[in-house]
Amino acid sequence: MLRGHGGEIYHLARKLGLNPSEIKDHSSNVSPLPPPQGLYDLLKAHLAEIENLPEVDSFTLREKLAQIYSLHQDQILPSSGTTEWIFGIPKILNPKRVIILGPTYSDYADAAKQLGIRPIFILAEEETLFSPPLEDLTNRLQKKDLVFICNPNNPTGALIPPQKLQEIIFNFPDVFFIIDESYSDFVEERASLLDLGKPPENTIILRSFSKIYRIPGLRLGFAIASQKLSEFLWSLFLPWNVNRLAQVAGNWLLDQKDYIIKVREFVKDERKRILKILKDLPLKIFPSRTHFFLLKFPHKVHSLWKALLYQHHILTRDASNIYGLNPYFLRFALRSREENDYFCKALKEVFNENY
Repeated sequence: MLRGHGGEIYHLARKLGLNPSEIKDHSSNVSPLPPPQGLYDLLKAHLAEIENLPEVDSFTLREKLAQIYSLHQDQILPSSGTTEWIFGIPKILNPKRVIILGPTYSDYADAAKQLGIRPIFILAEEETLFSPPLEDLTNRLQKKDLVFICNPNNPTGALIPPQKLQEIIFNFPDVFFIIDESYSDFVEERASLLDLGKPPENTIILRSFSKIYRIPGLRLGFAIASQKLSEFLWSLFLPWNVNRLAQVAGNWLLDQKDYIIKVREFVKDERKRILKILKDLPLKIFPSRTHFFLLKFPHKVHSLWKALLYQHHILTRDASNIYGLNPYFLRFALRSREENDYFCKALKEVFNENY
């Protein structure tokens, strides 16, 4: 699925005859704050390095990440975004079944389908506010399954406590788990399996620079695995798979710890403020541990999605093509305080006009 994600501002700007900067993108789950101050100056200072090949294996970045997580550098495999691993790992593990804890990010299912495998979904239900159905999951697992879990989950924002997730993983040593932690940095408390120590032997953890630092255009992520699984991943690793500016940025961003704290504080305060405003509308807001929210409307949302885009140049995420949801669901992510106010005002206007 090349299209159907959030953040497709270039495609939509062409369609609407706009400059991409004119679209207020609440569909892409990136940081609501601008990238850390100094990043653009850093990239300009290193711009001439695009005349050379990047580090073939991103060794400098791997070495720094290894120090942060107390791992061997060969257990860390940088990539051009986590998508590279989502589609690549199933090919090398070659499972008989792919289990997906949903409703969730559609690329997991697309990766299974590329192997000719029809994925099995274990779906959270609206009646339980999309709380992850862990008992249903464990009742379905079989030896050599490959399980995709997004934690915190996209689009619901639900979080499985890492201790609970680790318990499940340890109880099923013959099952492979891919844990996508692209949004864990937005959670106030410790939300990563890596907070509990080294990754389990049967687990690959995916991490992203794109979301928390608001740099999806640089394409930078990484996989972390046990020594045994990392050997398999290296057989899939492509030389020069991370561009030079992304390597430079990643190494510098790892030192910007204050930025992550600022993002978390902003999200905590802004989440309360915006949810209070939206309570005036007759819609259902599902609890989220992140900076994005799943909304359910009393009517199908596509006309509302279209009105927000065409009349107000606001892009949200029509969630109707996410397996396990339906045409009544919309997802939006926080941006700046001013943009969030504009979104709320436009949403109320469009809602009143249509319903």
